[in-house]
Amino acid sequence: MAAHGLHQEMKQWSSQDNQIVAAAKQMALLMAQLSGLVRGEGSSKKDLIACAKAIADASEEVSQLAKGLAQMCTDKRMRMNILQVCERIPTIGTQLRILSTVKATMLGAHGTEEDREATEMLVGNAQNLMQSVKETVRACEAAHINYVLVEESG
Repeated sequence: MAAHGLHQEMKQWSSQDNQIVAAAKQMALLMAQLSGLVRGEGSSKKDLIACAKAIADASEEVSQLAKGLAQMCTDKRMRMNILQVCERIPTIGTQLRILSTVKATMLGAHGTEEDREATEMLVGNAQNLMQSVKETVRACEAAHINYVLVEESG
């Protein structure tokens, strides 16, 4: 659901010449892949960990791009908003890497309490990461629209 929600959000933005949206769209695809791996669809420990690492890397790219945009933003309030929403992303991405490793150690132990808890933590973390990315993209798009309007009127 987190992957689908992010994908739906990103469909309204063009990824052409927009690296933040392109990275977020890539994250949505990777998150859908992670979802399948967690459900046991052709998963191996190595695949699960690699997918989570790719998501964390993509989230770091979103964070870095957002910070770069914030530095160029002339509106102080918008700049602070971008920085606030994107500051959570690296922490949540690191948690995702850790939780995917924990979940990977549980593969094959379906039905156990530990496996269920690991899955719930991984899913919750993924949802939090997707929400932070959506908020970051929204803040960046708002700043971009504001910049375009100021440029056109000036």
